[in-house]
Amino acid sequence: FFIYPAVDENTKQEIQSVSNDVEVLNVKTENDALEIIGDVDAMYGTITPTLLARAKKLRWIQTPMAGLEHYMFPALIESDVTISNMQGIYSDQIADHVMGYVLMFARGFHIYLRRQLERRWQGDVPVIHLADATLGVIGLGGIGMAVAKRGAAAEMRVIAVDAVKTEKPDFVAALWGNDQLGDLLGESDFVVSCVPHTPETVKLIGAAQLKQMKKSAYLINISRGVVVDLPALTSALQRGEIAGAGLDVFETEPLPSDHPLWGMENVIITPHTAGVAPHTAKRRTEVLTENLRRFIAGEPLRNVVDKRRWC
Repeated sequence: FFIYPAVDENTKQEIQSVSNDVEVLNVKTENDALEIIGDVDAMYGTITPTLLARAKKLRWIQTPMAGLEHYMFPALIESDVTISNMQGIYSDQIADHVMGYVLMFARGFHIYLRRQLERRWQGDVPVIHLADATLGVIGLGGIGMAVAKRGAAAEMRVIAVDAVKTEKPDFVAALWGNDQLGDLLGESDFVVSCVPHTPETVKLIGAAQLKQMKKSAYLINISRGVVVDLPALTSALQRGEIAGAGLDVFETEPLPSDHPLWGMENVIITPHTAGVAPHTAKRRTEVLTENLRRFIAGEPLRNVVDKRRWC
């Protein structure tokens, strides 16, 4: 089993503990990787076109990340190598981040925080009662499902669209295909983008989609920056076409310091931190070691991705 780039010694020992019959090779440089990858059956980490060209026996790669838009390349997509990702290890913590945005907007905290800094006592911000509100989830995968569960727990009406999923959970009032995205946008008070970056999701939310939203609605993006057309969103916010936005991801990161979004009272910006939590490293190792155990045993792997969709 081949690891590149190298992991720390404790993680290596956890991987080795899966089986004494597996030789774990912890490689630091691509030159060293090139020398041995020809005899490798499986690997964890980053594959490059040069490495893949020499990987004559490689059957499985476990990636260290969930989003694979920067990982895939044509030869890898066309190869017979199975790819599995880290889907699921961030779902609850990102969903908590989403609900933080929702609660801040619903209770006016984004405005009151600014007034606190001004030492201004003024309590006239309208309140949204969550039990009266509809939460629209775009993409009902692991993160979307966790967001939907939290919305339902807050007694919100939850609706969703998904490209492939058709089985509706009990806590979701309606689940539609992506062809009904416009219906979701028109009914939702909070719209949350939970889709991965795939060829189909680039600029999924643009000027036309923003016009379909309620003027009183908020857009929340914790998925990928390219899913939302940022100039279109900025224009919609400036013109008052939607009420506000909670944004953790952007096409260009960091968001340039002179971007107008920084100064908007109805925008909450976080620096791509929705997935930050104390348990991520442990969860990543657990997925890796469980999949290695399954690979050795000839069992189905967790989180196998559709390479052409990058997810």
